[in-house]
Amino acid sequence: MEHAGGSYSISLVVLSITMAIAASCISLDMTSRARQSADRRRRSFWLSASAVTMGLGIWSMHFIGMLALRLPFPTTYQLFLTFISLVIAIISSFLAVFVVSRARLSFYCFIFAGVLMGGGISLMHYIGMAAIQSTYTIHYKLLPFIGSILIAIVVSYWALYLTFRLQKPNWLEHNPTGKMTGAVLLGIAISGMHYVGMMATHFAAAPEPAEHMQSVPSGSSTFLTVTLAPDALSLWVGVTIFILIAILIAGAFIDRKLALESAQLSALQFEALYNGNPDLVCTIDLQGRIIQSNYAAGHITGYTAEELLLRTRHDLLPPERFEESERRFEKVSQGIPQTFEMELIHKNGHLVHLNATTIPVLKEKRVAAIMLIAKDITMQKQNEEMFRKSDKLSMAGQLAAGVAHEIRNPLTSIKGFFHLLRRGMGREDIYEVIDAEIDQIDSIITEFLLLANHQPEQYKRINLKELVGHVLTLLQAQANMNNIAIETRTAPDLPYILCDENKIKQVFINMIKNAIESMTGEGTITVDLTRKGDKDVLIRIADEGGGISDELRPKLGEPYYITKVKGTGIGLMVSFKIINEHNGTIEYKHADGAGTTVEVTLPID
Repeated sequence: MEHAGGSYSISLVVLSITMAIAASCISLDMTSRARQSADRRRRSFWLSASAVTMGLGIWSMHFIGMLALRLPFPTTYQLFLTFISLVIAIISSFLAVFVVSRARLSFYCFIFAGVLMGGGISLMHYIGMAAIQSTYTIHYKLLPFIGSILIAIVVSYWALYLTFRLQKPNWLEHNPTGKMTGAVLLGIAISGMHYVGMMATHFAAAPEPAEHMQSVPSGSSTFLTVTLAPDALSLWVGVTIFILIAILIAGAFIDRKLALESAQLSALQFEALYNGNPDLVCTIDLQGRIIQSNYAAGHITGYTAEELLLRTRHDLLPPERFEESERRFEKVSQGIPQTFEMELIHKNGHLVHLNATTIPVLKEKRVAAIMLIAKDITMQKQNEEMFRKSDKLSMAGQLAAGVAHEIRNPLTSIKGFFHLLRRGMGREDIYEVIDAEIDQIDSIITEFLLLANHQPEQYKRINLKELVGHVLTLLQAQANMNNIAIETRTAPDLPYILCDENKIKQVFINMIKNAIESMTGEGTITVDLTRKGDKDVLIRIADEGGGISDELRPKLGEPYYITKVKGTGIGLMVSFKIINEHNGTIEYKHADGAGTTVEVTLPID
């Protein structure tokens, strides 16, 4: 049997590979657009265009490769099978790109898409080979035949996997390297399959050419018998290349149009957010100059947009805010957003209070400008100040009424006893009562003065165990008189605290005196000194008195609110104030049995 071989035109081989890679690149780009699109019709358009482009690319590559092969015998191509090979290339490409265009892609999706794409490339190739009409028959070597199909499937899988593995709709836009890698691999899959498949091809002359020619039934369509000469095939390949170029140009035009529409929409959205915002919005360059401002900025500052243009931030800030502004400006210039309250000087001279946020504007990962968004809170500040003044007046009235009431009672007693003394009815017990009432007045005035003292004094490191020991020494006599025992439990290695010793003593004197006075009979007061975590100490004072109800407990610390017969209520209020000044807390709880437990927390030095 006579065999025939052939040689290749290098220029056409290079053209065929280039065609495969270019078609792959265009197709993958269109597939990426389909993944990005939320519109169903636009998505279908891009998928269809991608499939047609890939199918034409596969088909063109194959027949350019066939034209590159110079055979020693004449050949023609059956038009029907040639057309079928093109349809199969387009359909298999559509199925493959449809699979990888999904939002969520699994490992099996890539395998399935690779089989569809590689199988379509292989099927198109061998149907295209079957379209060859000549006096020679085609035989295939098994190993290269199988190898060509495996190359098409495996390399197609890797091309699609490397291109779409991140599953992000806009990934291809920002990673052209990944898209080009996938296009090159897909081009290799198409070209590699073709040329390895041609290595498997074996042309052998038929013993009797007449037997080779297939008879066509008389009733068959003449379309099945039409053949294309190589020159005509070259023309069709040229038309296909023209169509691919037209698709590329149309895609670029559509892409430009969509990009323009997107840019216009973004500009409209930005304009609406910028100028339609009721809050002050302005853009500041890195030299601190205002380069753009919205309508609300003029309303809030009193300046027109033209007057604000190129003013520096220092032109609008009070001088005492310059240093703070520099610190914040430096941070936001480094890419760190800031949220803070600030003041601006209105054009008329009064202060405008703003709640502001500064956001860095990035260009190529560098801060190019700063956007300031600020809400006018001047009225809110004025209302808060009004409420504070109102609260102060109310508190002053309550204090004045309470002090007047508490002082009037002992003064009335003193006045009455002086009348008795004037009439010569003086007795020793009268002097004792007068002395006790004067002490009561002195106690009220002392507590009132403590309340007026806003700043803690003489902070120093104090041994808490020793401080509580001194307090207990002072109160031990009063406890003994009431048949009350005081037990102290101190945790080992109790740390020092930083405090005003006299004020903290005053707090514990008030707490333990209240505990003693809450118990009508004998009992025990327990004082525990322990650590609370790594940053605090806990002083727990538990008595066995009547306790405090849940309804009354929230009112503790209010001025002149008391739960005992004698007292002013100021002592507990002062205690809350002192502990708050020391960044601590006071909390009242039910004791395990009867009585009340007060827990005082103070920070460790």
